[in-house]
Amino acid sequence: MFRRFISAIIGLTCLAVLVSAHGFEFTSNQEFLPVHEAFKVSATGTPDSVQIQIMAAPGYYLYKSKLSFQAKGIGVQPGAAVLPAGEHKDDPYFGKVEVYHNTLIARLPVQNHSADGFDVTVGFQGCAEKGLCYPPDQQIIHIGGDAGIEAASGWSATSVASAYVEGLKLFLTPGVLPVIPLLAFVLLLGELSARRGITIGLAFTAPMAAGFVVLNSAIAITEAGIEIQPIAQSVWILVPSVLILLGLATRETEIPSSQRDGHQHQAGSLFAFLTSASGAALLGLVALIYTTPFTSSAQAAVMLYLKAGGELIGGIAQLAGLALGMISPLVLAAMTLGGLLSSNGKWNQAIFVSVRGLLAIVGFWVLGRVLPGPVTLGLYGLVAVWSAVSLGVFGSLSAARSLPTRAAAIVVLLYGVFAWIGMLKGETSPSQPLGHDLSTGGVPSEQRWVVVSTPQQLAAALAEAKTSGNPALVEWVADWAPGSDQVADTARHVRLIRGSLGALKTIRVDITEGGLSTRSLLELNGLFGPAAVQVYRSDGVEVQSARLVGVTTSKEIVESLQAVVDNTDK
Repeated sequence: MFRRFISAIIGLTCLAVLVSAHGFEFTSNQEFLPVHEAFKVSATGTPDSVQIQIMAAPGYYLYKSKLSFQAKGIGVQPGAAVLPAGEHKDDPYFGKVEVYHNTLIARLPVQNHSADGFDVTVGFQGCAEKGLCYPPDQQIIHIGGDAGIEAASGWSATSVASAYVEGLKLFLTPGVLPVIPLLAFVLLLGELSARRGITIGLAFTAPMAAGFVVLNSAIAITEAGIEIQPIAQSVWILVPSVLILLGLATRETEIPSSQRDGHQHQAGSLFAFLTSASGAALLGLVALIYTTPFTSSAQAAVMLYLKAGGELIGGIAQLAGLALGMISPLVLAAMTLGGLLSSNGKWNQAIFVSVRGLLAIVGFWVLGRVLPGPVTLGLYGLVAVWSAVSLGVFGSLSAARSLPTRAAAIVVLLYGVFAWIGMLKGETSPSQPLGHDLSTGGVPSEQRWVVVSTPQQLAAALAEAKTSGNPALVEWVADWAPGSDQVADTARHVRLIRGSLGALKTIRVDITEGGLSTRSLLELNGLFGPAAVQVYRSDGVEVQSARLVGVTTSKEIVESLQAVVDNTDK
């Protein structure tokens, strides 16, 4: 009897414990979300990686140290996952840890050497702020075979030749075109001939090409390489380099007298040095500073190849192909300019004044990366007025052949006056110094942008767009990036297809400040700097084919936005 009593007591005690345990579980189910609702995992493939998104419900958080990512498949080689910095938390379970609230976006570099898909296993552990800690969990997501193909692609002589062709296309872009006045100025300081044009052209462009390869390789393969762009565009580097340009442009000198009487002209020791190949090489390095913030789509593709673990020699060879394509037209232009001007002496002085004016404009254009927009516009006006005076706008009309020069001087003078008026009005655009009100009939309403500067802010903005079922446009800008003003003009392009898109969420990522946060932002999105445009469908997936990198045309931006419409309708 006693034994039965004891057994009953033990049984009741066990039952009470079980009921209590189940009661906690039932309570948990009522008060806490199931693990896969508390933490929703999704992943999408990109040409060089897999982008993984984990959305933590409000009141829940993930442990950074408990995250793991594995990609398994034939011919698949994953790299180290890129994660943003977490939030520091004094956790009741694990002490001082880094955690993620809201939405986490991670990037897993992948080389996919086959055309087959593969599985990505995402391991995670999280807790609820109210006191429930979930056990470690994982989800397996299948990724299509097109992911990681770009990172796994090899290189060949054909790819280097293609890079050369892409480099030729860079000649007429803002990354290369502005260096032409500097090269022309160096040519005009010495004896003009096609032979000297080739010599100076090669000396000027060789440091540019070598620096292009070294800098872009460093950006791609070193951990802190992305910091190179903002450092090169800092006040401490830009201002001294611009002073060199302005010093050349304002120096009172004439074209060498050898072009008039056959005798070599020396305009001081500085100008004598600049007429040499060594001086041209030094100025080529200065020009490299101005081209650093530009990243073309072809350039970014090679850098992504290196970043994803591609063959170092192949990546450098393709960058060299881009560089050679970029400088070849400059050398050809130097040779042509030297040959033409040597036999066209009567126009040389007017050309020299024009080149000096363009040189000053380039200097102020570069300074515009660190100066307020209206101030830069006023400086453009100063250059225009100075050039008009140098061309003799107020002088006497002594010969019929000076009519074209006088007409050009009047036009330049008018632009200078308009630029000063625009500066006083607070305008910033050199192409529309009087503002939109006189040229386009009024300023349309500005698109509302969500401005972010950290991975967490960008993730939250994209999550908000996905939750509301809206497509999103993300543009990457920086004050020091010359292409940013063109990308930031997408506001008026958005209105062109507003009726098709409905409530398009527009997000502007400002990476002006640089630092670890900027580095994480760029690495997580497979970018190397501004300017860039991304578009996302309403389900939160980026339309990779619509991504734009570098300075783009209005047509390309509209086509990128139209891709949102096309993918939304599917």
